[in-house]
Amino acid sequence: MQPQKKQRLTTLENNSSRPLDRYLSSSTSSSSIPPASSSEIDEINLTSAPSSPTTASISISQTTTASASISQTNVGKSSYIWNHGTKTSQNGKDRWQCSLCRQSYALSGSSTTNQREHLKSHHGIYDSKEPVDTRQSNIDNYQRPPIRLDILRKLIVEWIVDRRHSFNETQSEALRKIFEYLDPRSTKALMSAKTTRRDVTNCFQIAKTMIKERLSLARSRIHISYDLWTSPNHKAMIAIVAHWMGEDYKVKTALLAVKEVYGEHTGSSIADIVYPVMKEYDIHRRFGYFVGDNATNNDTSLQHLDSRMREEGYDGFEPENRRLRCFAHEMQIAVKGLLFGPNVKELEEYPATAEVTEKEKLEYEKKKWRAFGAIGKLHNVVKYIRGSPQRREAYSKSIVREQLEKLAKKKLKVPVMDNDTRWGSVMDMVDYARENRQYLHMYCLDTAELDEDRLTDQDWIDLDAVWHYYK
Repeated sequence: MQPQKKQRLTTLENNSSRPLDRYLSSSTSSSSIPPASSSEIDEINLTSAPSSPTTASISISQTTTASASISQTNVGKSSYIWNHGTKTSQNGKDRWQCSLCRQSYALSGSSTTNQREHLKSHHGIYDSKEPVDTRQSNIDNYQRPPIRLDILRKLIVEWIVDRRHSFNETQSEALRKIFEYLDPRSTKALMSAKTTRRDVTNCFQIAKTMIKERLSLARSRIHISYDLWTSPNHKAMIAIVAHWMGEDYKVKTALLAVKEVYGEHTGSSIADIVYPVMKEYDIHRRFGYFVGDNATNNDTSLQHLDSRMREEGYDGFEPENRRLRCFAHEMQIAVKGLLFGPNVKELEEYPATAEVTEKEKLEYEKKKWRAFGAIGKLHNVVKYIRGSPQRREAYSKSIVREQLEKLAKKKLKVPVMDNDTRWGSVMDMVDYARENRQYLHMYCLDTAELDEDRLTDQDWIDLDAVWHYYK
């Protein structure tokens, strides 16, 4: 009989302590829930199994004695609600107060319906003595874990920022229905557009504080890189990035700021934006090297940064010695030079001549590109296809595609265009052409404007050679 007693005791202990362990031992409880006092924790822990190694050998009579003691502690109450709450008094009336969230309910005779429903709906705690209808689906007996609204709101902020959604996205009725379907409690995390905007700002400030702390623990000087670019809404922007060796001796990188640039993009105007950011993160006294492309305003911006530091009494630096070149930009120049020669920018320019039509300029440009062989002819073909939505659609849905659809079994994508800012763009264009050779060839056969740019067998051999050489 002894093994059966041990088994019954283990079941009793597990049923009484499992819900409590879930909330008391977890470090991820909601920040909106105040911690229980030491006296409350002591009272709750009365139902926990003792840590003595002789637990398994405790007799049934000892367990009964412990249960009686618990009933006396809870003022004669034996309901499981007293394992998770205490008796309080408010305006001369007795109330039950939840130890997990401090919510309280009036005590009405022997009824504990409100308290039991509270423990079920808010904390997923059920009475272990309550009979379970085994005929019901498991989902009916599922105990939902608590929801941390602070974490959920942070996840919503990350989603808003990552996908570039509008702040009023959280007010979408369709989104609310999704949250309500998953868990009605989660809808409390859907805030107004104004509150969502404030949440984004708060998360940004927290992230900035964390970056400042990491920078203060750097094992090296703080190196920076910045570059100007045009946003999709046609604003001139500058991104400022820091690079350093962390306390774990690993290289770290962090975006410090993205600022709008007003007026001329001179070295002085760039320094006017970069220097305050350096001071904000307290890296102006630990500045190491600058990495950037070959633009002249990057050189002058370092000179102005040096001047700003010296004017405020800080140690300056030698701009020429702290200037490093961007390897990707250098590679872009080298590849373009090898493919098209040193005067590649002239390919897109037309000599100033009076009374020249746009068609004549276009033909002149195509002729210059064509002179560079296979790469130039491919450039002309791709540029023609991408020249208008109608041409793109014609390329994707032409008779050529219908004839080859059974063979290819894939939808044609718009050809990739080379550009002046990414050295790999030429290789991307060649990659696409090699994979879609038959489609481009058939399209050129059906397009009279591309007769002179039609790629021959020798041109394809040259493209293969370029691809293998630069790959």
